[in-house]
Amino acid sequence: MTLLLNNISKVFNNSLCTLNSKEVNKKTVFFAVKGKNTDGHLFVPEAIKKNCKFVVVKRGYKNLGKKKEKKFIRCKSPLKYLENVATYKRNQSKGIFFGITGSFGKTTLKFMLSFLLSKVKKTYSSPKSFNNHFGLPLSLSNLPANSIYNIFELGMNNKGEIHNLSKILQPDIGVITNIGPAHLEKLKNIKNIALCKSEIINNIKKNGTIFLNIDDKYFHLLKKKSKKNKLKILTFGKSNKANFQLIKKIILKNKKYILVKIINKNYKFKVKNFNDSFIMNFLIVISIFSYLKINKKILIKYINKFPTPSGRGSFVKKIINNQEVKILDESYNANPISMKNAVMNFSLLKINKKKVAILGDMLELGKMTKKFHKNLARELNGSNIDTIHCVGKKIKDTFSHLNLRKKGQYFKDINQLKKNKKNIFKNNSIYLLKSSNSVGLNQFLKEC
Repeated sequence: MTLLLNNISKVFNNSLCTLNSKEVNKKTVFFAVKGKNTDGHLFVPEAIKKNCKFVVVKRGYKNLGKKKEKKFIRCKSPLKYLENVATYKRNQSKGIFFGITGSFGKTTLKFMLSFLLSKVKKTYSSPKSFNNHFGLPLSLSNLPANSIYNIFELGMNNKGEIHNLSKILQPDIGVITNIGPAHLEKLKNIKNIALCKSEIINNIKKNGTIFLNIDDKYFHLLKKKSKKNKLKILTFGKSNKANFQLIKKIILKNKKYILVKIINKNYKFKVKNFNDSFIMNFLIVISIFSYLKINKKILIKYINKFPTPSGRGSFVKKIINNQEVKILDESYNANPISMKNAVMNFSLLKINKKKVAILGDMLELGKMTKKFHKNLARELNGSNIDTIHCVGKKIKDTFSHLNLRKKGQYFKDINQLKKNKKNIFKNNSIYLLKSSNSVGLNQFLKEC
């Protein structure tokens, strides 16, 4: 069966799309996409057995019998077909589309913005970190027809990826949270990272808007490109030149507030923590709400009810060795800036317990790997963290440069940490976990 693009609406308007055969049901269209580690065509029999609505396969895929043939959509590339469905859904929608990119903080910002905008009108956002060439078109393909605010993040490992994703998304509003040393292994230097992130600017819709971090080193590069593309430019940050300025943090009667200037007028917002990433993401949300002319009372009422996503700065309690242990979970991912912020925030935490950090490798830093890990030791030595344990090969450079009084234990991999878990976790201490995701700290914590 060959399905032309002009017939997409008949199949996909009342269907859910998936790349995962475990999610298949009678309302599902399964896309047999070939990934890095496996080929979706291997799972077509499972999808058919689960009575999926359709399967999208590559031309030439072996027939499973005439009775099943009516379920097949055959095409040159299932991934390209998924992109076509995503483009169709995007073009059919009358909602407002946000594209968020940056070196760190974009997933949390996406969920925070989605959580707060959902208190105003119907809102949709891509699940988890669905920000690559599989995740973004899949998320768009499942876009509800009646959602007003639609929020997506755009990730990348190399040049051209943000361009391809934003070309599909066509955001009305773009956000570049920051530019930092992530993916240096392939991109060589931070300016190249800035140029890659700036690719979103080319695909923001005509007369669209871009929110830029005025404190960022590459702000002027991004601003120049945005002007060339005739976008409305709005800025956030600590600079007094920002349209939306974080003036200061305030503690009054043990309650935390931030003072924000919004177009020359000051506002005070009560917040649940002073974590720099949380505050900066909230500042961006404040900026967007102001731009959309949404009542700020929504922010005041709901910001402190926002559930921080797992692995991105939330406190969790675990029972280890029959003891309740409190952990600041930053284990989802790490780069030099997010690691520095996590260490600083943990260090500033006021608590009558011993502070213990369990830190792992920061990956994809290329030739700068050794330098960034050595610099991390300097940050840790200047902190009031009592003990530091390290996990991984790269972070050995951090461990070897720690002050002797702060040195805990070094583990070459996550398996060694698991074997020593009972010796590490005590209920008289509070813990920080932070590393790049592939180190395994995130999964380790889930299994604790």
